[in-house]
Amino acid sequence: MIDEIRGSEPIVTDPPPIDATGASTVADRAFGVSGTATKLGGERDQNFRIDADSGDAFVLKIVNSADDRGVIDLRTQAIEHVHRADLDLPVMETIPTTDGEPWTTLIEDGDSYFVQLYSFVPGRTPSPGELSRDALFAYGESVATMGKALRGFFHPDARYDVLWDLRYASDFHAMLDQIDDEQRRATAERVLDRFEANVDPVFDSLRAQVVHNDLGLNNVLFDDDNRVSGITDFGDLTYTALVCDLAVVLANVLPRRDDPLSAAQSIVRGYVTVTPLEEDELRLLPDLVLARLAVRGIMHVREGANYEHNTTDVAEVWDSLIALDETGPDVMRQLLQAAALEGDVPYQRTDTSDLLSRRREVLGPAPLFYRDPVHFAAGDGVWLFDQDGRRYLDAYNNVQVLGHGNPDVAAAVAGQTRTLTTNTRYLHESVTTLSERLLETMPDELDRVLLVNSGSEANDIAWRLATAATGRDGAIVADHAYHGITESTASLSPKYWSDGTQPAHVETVAPPVRRSSHHWSETTERSEPMIGALDALENRNVGPAAFIFDPLFTSTGIFPPDGEHLTEMTDHVREADGVIIADEVQSGFGRTASNTWGFQEADIVPDIVTMGKPMGNGYPVAAVVTRSEILSTLRDGSGIFSTFGGNPVSSAAALTVLDVLEDEQLLEQAGEVGEHLHSGLAKLATEYERIGEIRRSGLMVGVELVSDRETWTPATDEAVEIVNRLRQRRILVGTSGRHDNVLKIRPPLVFENEHADRLLYGLDDVLASLGDDV
Repeated sequence: MIDEIRGSEPIVTDPPPIDATGASTVADRAFGVSGTATKLGGERDQNFRIDADSGDAFVLKIVNSADDRGVIDLRTQAIEHVHRADLDLPVMETIPTTDGEPWTTLIEDGDSYFVQLYSFVPGRTPSPGELSRDALFAYGESVATMGKALRGFFHPDARYDVLWDLRYASDFHAMLDQIDDEQRRATAERVLDRFEANVDPVFDSLRAQVVHNDLGLNNVLFDDDNRVSGITDFGDLTYTALVCDLAVVLANVLPRRDDPLSAAQSIVRGYVTVTPLEEDELRLLPDLVLARLAVRGIMHVREGANYEHNTTDVAEVWDSLIALDETGPDVMRQLLQAAALEGDVPYQRTDTSDLLSRRREVLGPAPLFYRDPVHFAAGDGVWLFDQDGRRYLDAYNNVQVLGHGNPDVAAAVAGQTRTLTTNTRYLHESVTTLSERLLETMPDELDRVLLVNSGSEANDIAWRLATAATGRDGAIVADHAYHGITESTASLSPKYWSDGTQPAHVETVAPPVRRSSHHWSETTERSEPMIGALDALENRNVGPAAFIFDPLFTSTGIFPPDGEHLTEMTDHVREADGVIIADEVQSGFGRTASNTWGFQEADIVPDIVTMGKPMGNGYPVAAVVTRSEILSTLRDGSGIFSTFGGNPVSSAAALTVLDVLEDEQLLEQAGEVGEHLHSGLAKLATEYERIGEIRRSGLMVGVELVSDRETWTPATDEAVEIVNRLRQRRILVGTSGRHDNVLKIRPPLVFENEHADRLLYGLDDVLASLGDDV
């Protein structure tokens, strides 16, 4: 119950039973101010605006009988201290009685009440949504300035217990059973449990002083330019952690903003220009904000005249708490730390529309995902967060194989960056250890590693190795394949060939599809396309240097191959003295779930293996693995070296990726979640004719969409629409294939069943909404 919470006595004590007529009488008799009183309301006190006959305005406060003389003196002395410390702070002034005293006493129905009169400060109370980022920045500055003005203020009653002091947030566990709504109760309990575990043990170690403790929009007024013009009501003044002032303001503003975390960043940026936040304050700030919201929500449960709030306000508080709890304190912490430290994560202040315009000016028509581009500011696991704090389920980005913001990789990169970063012509253990670890995952025939920076660079070098080793320059690639952006790898990427621009030294083949696929046929089973490709090269007097393929044929439309068929294709190439290059940039590092590398699924041994994207979980690092005799054809001739490739920082990132994949058994998890996702997609396929085929290996899933299953007409427009409608539901997937009609689902390997279910629910919703619109 509420009376079990420290500082609750003024809340459970009835407010003074004084009406406007009584207030006018007190103002006249005690303070010599004759005028009309208008009730302003209050949580536990009674507040009245007094419009004096002289034309001046004042605020009369009749204090709750639970507050004693020491508390009134604390507030009075604090106001006077602020005026002495900072003349520019627009704080109300205490008006003395006709006897020169700072307050008077009123007796009503046998109870005694202290009464004070204050100057009326001008301004308006805007809605949080009216405040621009600049206004929020200035608001943050004012909050910190108030804290600075109170620094050094002492009073014997400063440790007066106030229910709204966040040090007592855990006490509100006692009121949880009064919350009828199950989701609200569970959220509040989770937030308070986390507060008790994380904040309570260290609260007393935070910087502490007397703080206003309630600088929300009910007690702060703004001018026409939305700058702070007045600060009122010191009723929650107490000695507590300094950062509570900031937490209270954030909890007051965020519920009524469409961009809560972006707004929070603006306030924090303003605050730290006056008072930089210490490490522990930043670390605990999200828990303090969530706890304040939980306390507000719980207090709304208490009905009665002592605590009146409208239903809309109640819903906004709970909705905000639930949404921010779903976002999680870790992501909130990242965003607020970025705002407070600026130098750690720069260039994150621009509005999305402005940034899009600026980008077009300098990058031109560089492609972006989705019709409505997304402006991301943070990531955590399978979630990405935009500038407004909204979270998106990432079912697309295979680069972050361990999930966004992986703490182990971040720590490894930060630690090594602080220690040493240099090139690989110097000895460093991490470079050698990484190469050893990679070879441990490979067939014995592959015994050499060359570390580089990107998948394109790795494939470029693989192609150079193939041409040097064979003395030929013919290539065979899969239909609509993609292998990089360099001149040589672009020529090996039919995905980006314009009509009629197929290079003379390249031939394409269809992927070796499984017998269960609609695309399988007797012709492809006999590998005639590979024979035909080799013959076509020979007819142009071009000898085959290599067959390069992505083992899951991802860009072609995600076709996990028939192993026997793929083996036949590679055998034909070797018979023609060509080499086999497995491009593992998209399919490697456990994507197939049962093996580290995609080529292992087909039980073949390539001559060269390339890797990139997920190798550093977002940090640029890539590699080429091959046989020593192949590498020597290039290294012993013209030589080959990558200055930055395999530097100690990128090696530390890649080693950590290998460690986490093993320690957290992510391959096993990927297999289980992939099976769960496939099962759900199969059920959707029974309901929606547009789903023609589902192809999967581990957590690489392709959902081919067709206009109808008889003609198998690619449903390209439908696929584009589905991807964009999923984006609107904050679920990210892509498309693949020659006709862009295959939904490409390749989430981080930390994806779990609950995330798969969210994706399935969203896809079901979109497919149902699509109808005949497209």
